Amino acid sequence: MTDVYTPYDPTLLPSPVVAYLDARDDHRHADATAAFSPDAVVIDDGRTYRGLDAISAWIATSSTEFTYTSSRLDQWVDDTRRAVVRVRLDGNFPGGTVVLRHGFDLAAGRIERLVIEV
Repeated sequence: MTDVYTPYDPTLLPSPVVAYLDARDDHRHADATAAFSPDAVVIDDGRTYRGLDAISAWIATSSTEFTYTSSRLDQWVDDTRRAVVRVRLDGNFPGGTVVLRHGFDLAAGRIERLVIEV
């Protein structure tokens, strides 16, 4: 099955996904961390971060490592448990522009797994 992406519309996404993305864009690291379940897992750039302490440190580091702007392009929503949002980043990192696929798995109103990949 191929994911069918539709234009970005936060009203159609599970609320923890929108809360996380908004908090990241606003540099509210504690609020971004609060969107995750206590035993959540994040996989980004070949590394795995488990639990809120590791995820909080990842958010703080990845938010300040480079200067960038983000634009939410489109989304795919399976149901209230799975969503994907593609985000374009433009900044001073190598390559200057990248589109990242943020795959969210949710449970009990929180993000339990986030996989970020090109």
